[in-house]
Amino acid sequence: MSRINVGFIGLGRISDLHALGYRDNKEARIYGVCTRREDTGSQKMAEWGAKKYYGDYREMLDDPDIDAVEILTPQKLHEPMVIDAVAAGKHVMVQKPMTIDLPSADRMLAAVDTADIVYKVIENYIFYPPLQRAKAMIENGVIGDPINLRIKFISGSSGGWEIDPRTWEWRLQENVEGRGMQTFDHGHHMWCVAWYLLGEIDRVSAWIDSADGIVDCPANIIWKYKEGVRYGSCDYSHCWDMHLPSDYYANDEWFEITGSRGIILVNRATGKLRTGPVLSHFDGTRWNHCEDIESDWASGFRNATHNFIAAIKGREEPLLTGVQAREILKIALAIIRSSNERREVYIDEFEQDDPDTYAATRREQEVREAKGRRSVTIEELLERGRIL
Repeated sequence: MSRINVGFIGLGRISDLHALGYRDNKEARIYGVCTRREDTGSQKMAEWGAKKYYGDYREMLDDPDIDAVEILTPQKLHEPMVIDAVAAGKHVMVQKPMTIDLPSADRMLAAVDTADIVYKVIENYIFYPPLQRAKAMIENGVIGDPINLRIKFISGSSGGWEIDPRTWEWRLQENVEGRGMQTFDHGHHMWCVAWYLLGEIDRVSAWIDSADGIVDCPANIIWKYKEGVRYGSCDYSHCWDMHLPSDYYANDEWFEITGSRGIILVNRATGKLRTGPVLSHFDGTRWNHCEDIESDWASGFRNATHNFIAAIKGREEPLLTGVQAREILKIALAIIRSSNERREVYIDEFEQDDPDTYAATRREQEVREAKGRRSVTIEELLERGRIL
């Protein structure tokens, strides 16, 4: 394969960010576009230099000139499109979340497992350079043992780019079906960052409300990691009377990672609410600020696309793989269950024949362990050098 011919299925607002990775790319190009609206298809073809338009995605999959597809449609449509694309022998990159429930994810993975293709679920935040730098710092021991991750999400009523009202139709329908546009759809970004930075999550507790009956905000989610004594939290706020400066969606996020001997702050992502250095590091004595990091939110999309191309070329592993994306989906589903049932939910419940019994057994065991835990004496603390 010389230059990879890629077809875009779905041309919503997010497709403009996906297209950036193919600009002036000698290894891959946008060859075809697929949407039901021919006027939109013609417009995008002209903007991106694409060669073909398809009114039905199956026509695109039947085209031998297409090597790979990006599926940029609503979550509920992902499963049949992915399975059809895999059957047609096309490499696939699909928008997050990979689908809406675990049985659907398992059917998709079963199809992928039988084919010799690259399958990737795009997640732009883990390709956002400031978060990549933060991960490298954590892995290099810059802040010692990680203890806590705090994520802040905030959205306003204006400030970002214009969104076609039709885009909100499917998002509102997802909300009606119990998958909130913030905590489930956008939440995938947050739970993926939590996993990417500090590892697998063991359990979650969530409170999801709505101030206007539409947006699933305010919300607060906390979690415990499987390894070490590590915790995380995320709070969501939607400020309907606030203008939030952004070149993209009218929201922003920031991330605080605390370790045993330092702190890392990633001060912004989607928007421009916080100015100044994009990454700051407290080394136990003073703050150090990083100015040399690309901080345009769109860079995460470009880098994620380049990973897809490199995976097709055999140079890199795709990130996220289908298995990894399924793990993030479990976290999102656990958060919904926790809020709905008003209880702590273990991620592994979803793999159990009797999740209620599994959860009850885990809780009972942990209560016994907590009661039997011995207190550390002052002498022991002095020996460890861990007393103030």
